[in-house]
Formats: sequence, structure tokens, C-alpha cells
Amino acid sequence: MSDNNQEKSNFALIFANLLLRLWIALRLIAAGVDKFRAGSGKDATFSLQNYETKMANIAKLTYEKGFLPEKLCGLYAKPLGYILIVVGVWVLLGLFTELGLLAAGLTFLSLAIGLATLPDDTEVVLIGVHILIVAAALVTNKANKISLDGLLFRKRNDD
Repeated sequence: MSDNNQEKSNFALIFANLLLRLWIALRLIAAGVDKFRAGSGKDATFSLQNYETKMANIAKLTYEKGFLPEKLCGLYAKPLGYILIVVGVWVLLGLFTELGLLAAGLTFLSLAIGLATLPDDTEVVLIGVHILIVAAALVTNKANKISLDGLLFRKRNDD
């Protein structure tokens, strides 16, 4: 491959990785922040009380409609919003990116497990798409240049 084609290929991979990471981070952060929301539009409010109410309802729904133990549903729901936000910011910043993307994939997988226990839940398929996007980000991570990893750990003589 000529140097010009190689540069175009690297450029494409760099931005493919960036776009995938940005999408994953946006999805995780938005889902986490949403756990603190009640209402919508200009009437939306964000608070810890909203979070506790929403997560208790999610745990109750998962327990009542699925087959997971009640205590497990409650234990999982309590930190979920915080986990979504932290992992999303981790992926966004791109520090130890492969580990952050693995955490994102495992977070999505844990959501899929809960959804899979619910009857006729088609949302689990969408979570599978999220996992595929994380896998694509991991595959393109060798070209990860626009991140804290890229800035801090880049070789002096980049390929």
C-alpha cells in the first residue's frame, strides 16, 4: 500500500475509533443522567430523590416481571446510574481506553442480562447492538490517537 493510502487508512481508523467512543460515552452518560430525571422538557427535574424512586421502580419491575431474586435486583439498581456515568466519562476521556471499553461492554452486557429475564423484551436486541459497537471500538482502538491515551502514551515515532 502506498504511503498516501496508508495515511488515509490510518486517518479513517483514527476517526472511526473516535466516533465509536463518543457514541458509547454519550449513550452511557445520557442513560446515567436520565436515572436522575423526573418529567420531561422544561418541567424536567434532576435530583437524588428522583434517582432513588426511579431505580426502586426499575428493580421492582425487573423482580416482578422477570425471574431474578428481589435482593439482587435492588443491589444492582442502586449504583447503576453512577456506574453508567463513570464508565461513560472514562470512555469519553480515553484513559486506559481498552479497559474502559471493556467496562462499557460489560456494563451493557449486565443490562442485557436483566432485560433478557423479562418476558418479550425486544430491548435486549438493542443492547446487543450496543455491545457490537463497543466491539468495533475495541477493534479500531489500535488507531486511538484522539484520547488521553493517545496524548500521554503515544510513541515518539508514530507508525
